Amino acid sequence: MRTVTRAEIVPFYLWAIHQQQAYRTIGVAAMFAYLTGFRAAEVRPFHMSGLTDAGVRVASAKRKKGEVKTIKLREWSPRLRVVVERAKRERKVASIYLFPNRRGQAYSKSGWASVWQDAMYAYIGEFDAAIAREFEAKCKREAAQRRGAKGDEVLLKLVEHPAYFALSDVRPAAITAKLDARDADAYDFAAHANTATTHKHYDRRKVRRASATE
Repeated sequence: MRTVTRAEIVPFYLWAIHQQQAYRTIGVAAMFAYLTGFRAAEVRPFHMSGLTDAGVRVASAKRKKGEVKTIKLREWSPRLRVVVERAKRERKVASIYLFPNRRGQAYSKSGWASVWQDAMYAYIGEFDAAIAREFEAKCKREAAQRRGAKGDEVLLKLVEHPAYFALSDVRPAAITAKLDARDADAYDFAAHANTATTHKHYDRRKVRRASATE
């Protein structure tokens, strides 16, 4: 898991909203994850019933045995409303999911990873020719495999690129932003049963600000 910031997430989102539907879905989901702090496992299958008058609502996808189910509610903000509306706009199929695949179903973990990778290839390839060539080679290899041929091996460098991040990297970025802003609801936003977990695994602040004693 790498450290990313809003400054890296937003450009990907803004690029994605002008792309084909699959990439658009991926990019809007990334911004949704940043605004809500939801886990990737909560974003991918997010159900439309989670859109309520009070805000965006989901049951925590992670809890230890015996723990009471935690419900996360993110109150509406103007930007969250825009992102949700963009997720619902221009769909080719009806769906009960906010971020559906082309068949209107929730993405599987592997299906999401595949589309995410291609979206990142297309995005980074626009400003890095080496990544664009790698993406082209990858597409040729996959086309050959579909024809039953072996295809040339491709040495994947995408994930090592500084502009690359995964959906799972977005939640730590969101929590870090809340902590850095010293928001009073930062721990409710993280929704960990133990605040020590928030600091140990999700706090990526490089500078710890504090006022003087006097």
